[in-house]
Amino acid sequence: MDDLPVEKRDPNGPLRIPVLDKMKEGGVIAHGKIESGMIRIGDKIMISPSGYPAQVGAILDHKNENVSFARPGENVQIKLIHIDDENMINKGDVITGRDQQMPVTMLFEAEIELFELLDYKPIVSKGYTCIMHCHTFADECVIKDIISCQEKNHTSGNMETKEAPKFVKSFTTCRVRITTRNPIAIEKFETIPQLGRFTLRDEGKTIAAGKILKYKPQAVVPTIIPTGGSVTGNQAEAKTNESTAFGGAARDKNETLTYDFESGTTAVAGKKVEAIAEDAKEEEDDE
Repeated sequence: MDDLPVEKRDPNGPLRIPVLDKMKEGGVIAHGKIESGMIRIGDKIMISPSGYPAQVGAILDHKNENVSFARPGENVQIKLIHIDDENMINKGDVITGRDQQMPVTMLFEAEIELFELLDYKPIVSKGYTCIMHCHTFADECVIKDIISCQEKNHTSGNMETKEAPKFVKSFTTCRVRITTRNPIAIEKFETIPQLGRFTLRDEGKTIAAGKILKYKPQAVVPTIIPTGGSVTGNQAEAKTNESTAFGGAARDKNETLTYDFESGTTAVAGKKVEAIAEDAKEEEDDE
């Protein structure tokens, strides 16, 4: 096992933290592992695929200790400022940088390797429904189209490519288009492998593993509350929650804030936090 290759995670890449869990304890705290990029206190972030803007108020490492920054591969807990309702973030969402948004889609093309299928469902055809697991995301999906497959010619013994087959059987490699019920934040396998691979399960059995090749982008409109004027629906609720959280005055979402786990208070970040971020950068450069 010591000789197995280990995938490298880029500390200088775009920020990607799939959300594994969340809890509300003096605010909303998200749990996850950093797959790419670095995160620091005060960073302006976004929740994909919903587009909710947020900020990093505090970071706890795997030892449950406060840290000023965290690197790829680390499991962290992040205090989210501006996320006042725990329903604004869910397992399967991904925390990203606001200027490094993650692709969101409901239709993508992938190459999958079929394993042994269920005994009473021995083929996969257009419209096959199963559960997709990708990073921390898990939800129902549908195989919309089978583009091609590779099958062994029993006469010659060679592998042959068949275009647009009506169905495929167990132990077949094929290219398919998959649709999801809800938008999902993903990456191409060639870009960030950890966020571009997935498995398909049916009735508790893993029937396929695949990698994402390309996708149809889904528009993401960040939920930023307008200044002045009236707001309706979720925006009005969000504005009310935010005003309550900050003593009756809504904060600017571009203002850098920080959260104190000990006192449970949120405050505007001062020079001390900026110095911490600078120290973190110097430590990173030294390494």
